[in-house]
Amino acid sequence: MSETRFIAVEPEHRQASRFALFDYGFRPFFLIGACQAAVAVPIWVAIWRGSLGWQPTLPPALWHGHEMLFGFATAALAGFMLTAVPNWTGGAAIRGWKLMLLVALWLAGRIAAFTPWPDFFALVDIAFLPALALTLGPGILLRNGRRNGILVAILLLLAFLNAGVHFDGWGWTGLSGAFLSGSWSLRVAIAVFALLIGLIGGRIVPAFTQGGMKMSGVPFQITGHRLVDGAAVLSLAFHLLATGLDLASTIIGVAALIAALANALRLLRWQGWRTLGVPLVWVLHLGYAWLVVGLLLSGLAVFDLVPAASGIHALTAGSFSTMIMAVMSRASLGHTGRQLIASRATAVAYLALTAAALLRVLAPFAGNGEPALIDCAGLFWSLAFLIFIQQYLPILIGARPDGRPG
Repeated sequence: MSETRFIAVEPEHRQASRFALFDYGFRPFFLIGACQAAVAVPIWVAIWRGSLGWQPTLPPALWHGHEMLFGFATAALAGFMLTAVPNWTGGAAIRGWKLMLLVALWLAGRIAAFTPWPDFFALVDIAFLPALALTLGPGILLRNGRRNGILVAILLLLAFLNAGVHFDGWGWTGLSGAFLSGSWSLRVAIAVFALLIGLIGGRIVPAFTQGGMKMSGVPFQITGHRLVDGAAVLSLAFHLLATGLDLASTIIGVAALIAALANALRLLRWQGWRTLGVPLVWVLHLGYAWLVVGLLLSGLAVFDLVPAASGIHALTAGSFSTMIMAVMSRASLGHTGRQLIASRATAVAYLALTAAALLRVLAPFAGNGEPALIDCAGLFWSLAFLIFIQQYLPILIGARPDGRPG
């Protein structure tokens, strides 16, 4: 009897302990994105404070913005799309050596930033997003183009904006005026990611809320509203267009305020206050709430009512990062066959990330206390992602316990 039980359990044990990092796209990209987030912000704070002699290849402030958007956020986007696209299209997942090549290309870009050769950094780093679009684009366009073709266009737009940051680093801004400058490219990239939150978040927040609350035993219905949902996405698209065309700052500010209002109405329809007992659900609502706050502050900043940095960081450290951690934690559990229940440590990571974003948003209001608040924000930020790594490293590198692919 005991021998029979041993034989039955032993293959499952071997399967669970098998190294599976490159079995699915979310695994390596969620892990390396979290690692980069945990490390890059303390490096930036040390550079900003003047306590680190090393200087990045790009101008320091440009490097910071670039690595958060085209390093960390892009890794999370890659992990999400490499996981979602096969489900959308019915195609085979990208795994094995093809996935290794994409990961190696992303890593090469991060490493190249620490070299003294800006042209090498640019050539390596710019290649990643077109490679990702080439990998995923044909399947999307052939099988799912009407619904998700816009995501291929967004990948190519982000690749163009990434090149714009590097052209600024090369000193080529005189060739293009305001366009393709590093600051313009980062502003437009932030607007692109805000639109992505509206597009993808608009699908997953209500769906995951209904599923998560049903599993928790307190279900409720969320009904879509074509006018509200359409206005939310179109307002974000208009904000992106106004930012990209570098229209008058007043127009950009009004666009941000309209987008804040439209997306606030959308968020209210999702009834996030009813999810407070389920961390894996309320964190999605929190990430979308940060989008509203970020757009509101960005609009007010145009009229000199709040510091511009507060709006930028409400969107980036608040909305983008919270939504990224929410999706990474939920997808990592769901796609490895585990229960969709956030551990207490994961909930602490959500709260630490929220504290980091809040402190960074408040820092510009603090006068002489700004450096201390930025230091604290950096500590909470790194703590959040270190907790995520500690919790999800075994999940991301080990095979599914049930032995299924994924």
